[in-house]
Amino acid sequence: MTKITFIGMGEAGGLLAEGLIGAGADVRATYDILIHNDAKRAAFLAKTQKIGLSAAESAKDAVAGADVVIAAVVSDQMVIAAKNVAPHLKAGQYYLDINSASPRMKREAAELIEANGAFFVESAVMDLVPPHGYKVPMLLAGNKAADLQAILAPFGMNVRAVGTKIGSASAIKMSRSVFMKGFTAILIECLMAASTLDAEEEVLSSLQVSFPEMDWRKIANYYAPRLVKHSRRQAAEMHEVAETLEELGIEPMTALSTADRLQWLADLNIEPEPKTYGELLKAIAAKG
Repeated sequence: MTKITFIGMGEAGGLLAEGLIGAGADVRATYDILIHNDAKRAAFLAKTQKIGLSAAESAKDAVAGADVVIAAVVSDQMVIAAKNVAPHLKAGQYYLDINSASPRMKREAAELIEANGAFFVESAVMDLVPPHGYKVPMLLAGNKAADLQAILAPFGMNVRAVGTKIGSASAIKMSRSVFMKGFTAILIECLMAASTLDAEEEVLSSLQVSFPEMDWRKIANYYAPRLVKHSRRQAAEMHEVAETLEELGIEPMTALSTADRLQWLADLNIEPEPKTYGELLKAIAAKG
């Protein structure tokens, strides 16, 4: 049976590992730098134990004997992770990078991974991992993308090879992110303005009339906690989006503005995490 291991065990990595294990996959171990963090080690070990994973003390230990290595770190650490793992990979191992990053960064990571004969396959995750879990739609690209699709699809993963050129899948994802991350930034800015007039309910009611097929209050409540939880990571991703657009010859005006708004929200350091858009707006107002 195909042996799978993970590098990085954040939200996405945890959900993918849990789903694969539930589908009968042989998921052996994970390595995450949190294991070296005295303040976070216990929580990390508890999480891996709950999922049913062995927590490796090093990348070398994690990838030994694995057929497929899934890298699920934060986007600005993907090249560093590849550099850390690459010396321990052997010819024939697959390295699936699911991080949101520009085509340039994917190519840089691929060069490191393939130096010893391992196969680099990039993945573009095309929707939010929750609620899809390990069945979230993914586009794959690389010389061995079709082969890896054939390995992972039988476990129920929603993977589809779109080409052999590294960067082609991530470019599609980056283009989509202009809208998806821009949408959330616009929504929060819209509601912030409305709340200063005590008119957020009026605005949401108006949006409901204009777009009756969408439940705008439900959407606002869904994104409120996620914006606070993920805004710093998403801001970094939007700079990758901007780089991608520049490679395509498009001035990234919207992408950079979205990055600024998400970074602004991250820097507010809102705690505790709001459960509704009303709680988020109150927290923002309290920050002055």
